[in-house]
Amino acid sequence: MEKCSHQSCSKEKQEWLPIFDCNDIARHPWCVHCGVVKNISGDRFYKLGYWMNVLSKIANRYSLKQVQKRNIAKELASHELFNDDYCIDCSAQKTIFINIVKRYCKLNTNCIESFIY
Repeated sequence: MEKCSHQSCSKEKQEWLPIFDCNDIARHPWCVHCGVVKNISGDRFYKLGYWMNVLSKIANRYSLKQVQKRNIAKELASHELFNDDYCIDCSAQKTIFINIVKRYCKLNTNCIESFIY
């Protein structure tokens, strides 16, 4: 699947939708190409560099092998939703990150979560 180069709709076409982290509604922009609604909640997307820093701290603490770090980094960078700042939130990124790290390391969820600020 090809990654969409999201383009927001005009302000007049934005939709009134609930905000994820509170009991309120707001106008949400959506992509005119694919129709995905933009995340405007407080649970904002973190760029890949943030997650690489978390991985680095885990690697230093638990002496991960170079191949483990490389495989995790490659999978994070190539994950189509993980890098879509238009529609993903931090909670979803956190779940993806934990699942990928667990695939290559024998660390439990709580241990990995302790490195995420």
